[in-house]
Amino acid sequence: MSDALSQYVSGATRTASRAPAMTSSLTVRELSDPPPGFLQDELEGYAFYKAFQDAGIDNFELGYLQACRGGTVVATAPYFTTRYRINTTLQGGLLKRLLQPLWMRLACVGHPLADYGMIDGEISPEVLAAFTKVLETKAAVIAYKDFPAGLPLEGFAVEPGLPVAALEIKGDYWSGLKQHTRSDFRRRLRKAQALRIEERDGYPTELGDRLYELYLNVHRRGEFSFETLNQKYFELVGPFSKYMLYWEGETLIGFCLLMCKGKRMHYKYLGMDYERGRPHGLYFIMSLSHIEICLRDGYTIYQTGCTSYAFKQRLGSTLHPLFLYFRHRNRLVNRVICALMAKLSVKPEQLAGTGEV
Repeated sequence: MSDALSQYVSGATRTASRAPAMTSSLTVRELSDPPPGFLQDELEGYAFYKAFQDAGIDNFELGYLQACRGGTVVATAPYFTTRYRINTTLQGGLLKRLLQPLWMRLACVGHPLADYGMIDGEISPEVLAAFTKVLETKAAVIAYKDFPAGLPLEGFAVEPGLPVAALEIKGDYWSGLKQHTRSDFRRRLRKAQALRIEERDGYPTELGDRLYELYLNVHRRGEFSFETLNQKYFELVGPFSKYMLYWEGETLIGFCLLMCKGKRMHYKYLGMDYERGRPHGLYFIMSLSHIEICLRDGYTIYQTGCTSYAFKQRLGSTLHPLFLYFRHRNRLVNRVICALMAKLSVKPEQLAGTGEV
C-alpha cells in the first residue's frame, strides 16, 4: 500500500496513535443530533449522518455519545440501536432462510451505512469503556461496527467484517494496467458508446421514482442487506452528491450515487435494470466511467466499498480489512453467540474471489 492510501485509511478509521488518556473524571452525555463540525474532515461526515437521520429509515434509532473530561469534549461517537437479524451475515441458502425470523436487540457504535466505523476524537480504553457502559442500558448486545484491528475493548469478541475496496489513482492509470486488462477495459468503454451517460450534481427530482425503482432492483438481490433506504434519503444526500445516469435511448437503465470531497470519490450506491443493462455490461461500465471522472477531476482515491471484489481487485483496488467487535452482557449467552458467529458468519476470504456478492 502506498503512503497516500495508508494515510487515508488510517485517517478514515480514526485510529492514529494517541497519547494515553490522563486519569480523571470522565462523563458521557447523549445527543440526538450530530454536533456542529462532527467528522468535519471526512467525506462521510456531519451532512452524511444528518441525512440518514432525517430520512427516518425504518428499524434504526440513532444518537451520539459525547465523552467529556473536566468539562472538555474529548470524543464523540455515533451509535444506533436496531433489531438485528441473526442471519444478516450468512450467505444465501437453507440455513439463512430458517434463521430469518430470529433477531436480537443491538446497540452499536458506528453507522448502518458508513464504510468505516468512526469516533471523532480520543480512542482510549477509558473512553470506550464509558461508551460501552451507556450502550449496555439500551440493549443486551453491544457492538462496534467496521473498525480496524486493535480497538482497545476489553471482553469483546472479534469477527472479520466485509473489507472495503479502495483504488489509488495516480499518473496515467491506464498505462499501469496489464496489456490484456487494459484492452478489455477499453473494449468495454467502446461498448458503452451505445449508452448515453449523464452527470448531474445533486438529486434529479424528476427521476426520483425511477431511481428508487432501480435501487430496489439491486437491493433485493443483495445477500447481506442491513438496511432498506427510502426515497427521501436519496433526496437528502443530493446537496453533497453526484448522480451518474445511464440511458438506453430515452429509458434510464442505471444510476450511481457518488460522494466526492477533496481528492476522494466514494461510489456509494447504484441502481440497475438488469435485463436491459446486462447486454451493455453496465455494471463494469459504471466503475470505468467513474475512473474517467477521477482522472478528469483529479480524484486520487476511488473508494468502492464492499462486494464484487474480484472486479474491483482487477481494477487495482486494495481490500482494507474491518472487524465487528461484540459482546452480550450475559456471560453464558455471550459464549453461545460468539461460537455461533465464529461458525456461521461469512468470512472475507470466502468472498474475495467472487464476482458478485
